Amino acid sequence: MGEISLANVARTLDATLDDQMIAQARLAAHLVAAAEEAGQDPPRIIETLDAIVASTVLDEFWITDSVGFSYLTNVRDAAGALVPFRFDPDPTVQPQASKFYVLLGSDVDDVITQPAQVREIDQEVYKYVGVGGVDQERIVQIGNALVFGEQEILTNVYATERADVSAVVEGIVGQQMLVQATIVGHFVAAAEEAAWPAEEIEGRLRRIVGSTVIGEIRVVNPDGTVAYSTLLPPLAGGAAAGVPHAGELAPLLEGAERSVELATAPRASDGQVYKYVAVAGAGSPRVVQIGIPIEGSSGNLLYSVYQREADLLVRSRNLEALWVVNLDRELAAAAPRAGQAAAGTADAAGAFARRAEAVMGQAMEQGQVVSETSLSLLSPADRGIWVASPIINAGGIPIGGLALAVSLDDIANSVRAEARNTTLIAFVLLGFTAAAALWGTRWLTQPIEAIAAAARQVEMGRQPDEGPMETVMKRTDELGSLARVFEAMTVQVFNREEQLEMMVAARTDELQQSNRSLRLAQQALEQDLEMAKVVQAALVREGNVDLGGFAAYARMTPAQQVGGDFVDVLEPSGGKLFFTVCDVSGKGVAAALFMAASQGAINAAASESQSGDVGAIATEANRRLCAENPMGLFVTGVLAIVDLERAVMEYVCAGHEPAFLVAADDSRRPLPMTGGVAMGVLDDFRYESRKQKLAPGEALFLYTDGLTDAVNLTGELFGKERLEGTLDGASARSPEEIVDHVWSEIGTYSAGAPAADDMTCLVLRRRR
Repeated sequence: MGEISLANVARTLDATLDDQMIAQARLAAHLVAAAEEAGQDPPRIIETLDAIVASTVLDEFWITDSVGFSYLTNVRDAAGALVPFRFDPDPTVQPQASKFYVLLGSDVDDVITQPAQVREIDQEVYKYVGVGGVDQERIVQIGNALVFGEQEILTNVYATERADVSAVVEGIVGQQMLVQATIVGHFVAAAEEAAWPAEEIEGRLRRIVGSTVIGEIRVVNPDGTVAYSTLLPPLAGGAAAGVPHAGELAPLLEGAERSVELATAPRASDGQVYKYVAVAGAGSPRVVQIGIPIEGSSGNLLYSVYQREADLLVRSRNLEALWVVNLDRELAAAAPRAGQAAAGTADAAGAFARRAEAVMGQAMEQGQVVSETSLSLLSPADRGIWVASPIINAGGIPIGGLALAVSLDDIANSVRAEARNTTLIAFVLLGFTAAAALWGTRWLTQPIEAIAAAARQVEMGRQPDEGPMETVMKRTDELGSLARVFEAMTVQVFNREEQLEMMVAARTDELQQSNRSLRLAQQALEQDLEMAKVVQAALVREGNVDLGGFAAYARMTPAQQVGGDFVDVLEPSGGKLFFTVCDVSGKGVAAALFMAASQGAINAAASESQSGDVGAIATEANRRLCAENPMGLFVTGVLAIVDLERAVMEYVCAGHEPAFLVAADDSRRPLPMTGGVAMGVLDDFRYESRKQKLAPGEALFLYTDGLTDAVNLTGELFGKERLEGTLDGASARSPEEIVDHVWSEIGTYSAGAPAADDMTCLVLRRRR
């Protein structure tokens, strides 16, 4: 960073030119907008561009229309004709110019800069910067020819011990600022020709100041008053006392000088170091003054570049701080600066005197790299690595010093963290070993205790509890075999043949009653639609059901007079509750008839089932429906048997919407699916069931797709997400209140729209 070489001079100049040329391009965009609004034709605008190029160091303008054709340019061929050029987005056609094509559709604040490079057409070194138009989509590109080859500059630099590259940089910046001031003069002339009010002109100038490196712009009248200014409040019409270097503007106002560079100095209002230039106005005896702020109190442009480089290095490298000093060991740059330092750290300038200054002094006295390292664990301020080196230019002449600070806090923290982690791992391993030993002991003794408890129950003439024994019988080891043999022996001891015959007779009677009810329902449907509605209401089990430890509520609202949905709850038998929620395809009379058939088939299968297996019930009901389904209808549904004592639900999902489980804390999760298809489709399909434990206070919410298919007046579905949202606060409501709330929300959403399908819902809750 500090070495004065041809490459570093070029890089410093290129970085400096970026900000200056961006300001020139933005000014050119406003100049073209004002000139065209004033009615100037392209030849007249090109004359203005020629005048700017002729009086400044700027070399090229390329200003396009909305399709990328450069119709405003000062570049001419050998015959003096304007060079036609169209920007192309294809980099294979225009490797350099294509990068600017995106400005046609970009935001007005976008900018593209290109580092100085060899131009394709003539092998000369050019730097280009482009911005978008302010009045229409266009590319505004400017170019500067750069020469970095004069060895005389570098020779002069190396010849003195106190080489001041900043003089080179400041000279170039001054030339670029003269370009900016010249363009401002032409912009003001064009804006006044377009009859823009002073507020519009000052507003545009402030936009330029707000988006570029320029800090101030003012236009001074011949009498010394300010015509236009970017300062707030504006100084337009004010006295010359508000104009920096007002006494040095007389040669410009009198026409004796075309331009003047003013000395870099602190601004009177706030002490900020500014560099000013001024040029005579275009076509009028006025003066345009441009000012840019210089970083740092020294006002040295090279030190400003050093500061930016230091900021960049500290941000992009693992450095705590970086310092650059001149031969007098005065700080030229320090990073991080105040306001940029991380939380808990001081700015580098304030910390320089603690340790880095001493190391820097040793390095500059010895003419070599010097480093110090401290691993203090008690004093973080004294912990770190400090490295300093003299800065030697390519001519072998010392020009300053560079120091770096690297924090060792991460290493100290890593050591402490490793110690903590090792201790934690040891405790975790000890805890895991103890837990594994406890689990292993329980794994061996619990099955033996369960078998012994079952044997005592058999001895007392009671049926053993199924839960503990069922878990043991699932084991594949010797204990599992012993449990299965014991279970078979228990079945033989407790001979239930007589009870089974009674259960078969009862189930047969229930089936006969169901068949008679089904025939009556079918006859009623054929006789009268209204009677069908009455019969269906009798078949569908609605309302509250009090089951001791459980409470249930069911409701079915048909889309038409009769519907295809049904919900059924069979009273507990043997401590078990059987219920179904089903949805027949379609709606109306046909669906209602098939609903009755489906309900009868399910109830018949449930009545005939000896095993109480809900999967077998669904399989048998499906077989019956397939055998009696001339219309090819089908029914989806959930069939479930709840053991009221164990609070365990065995269920089958036959192609139906997944239900919701609402916990006591109001959290929700979907009921796991069982993978079954709709009944009435495949006659040989075998349904598999799953079991779900219902926790105290937990509620099961079963529904048909009529709830989610409800639509509003615009045809938008109510949907599953809105339905799930209606369950917020369900833990504090009774089953009936839950259903009332859901129906109310759907009614509000539908707002009079006809029902799309039958709506059916069942809520079963285990009391706390």
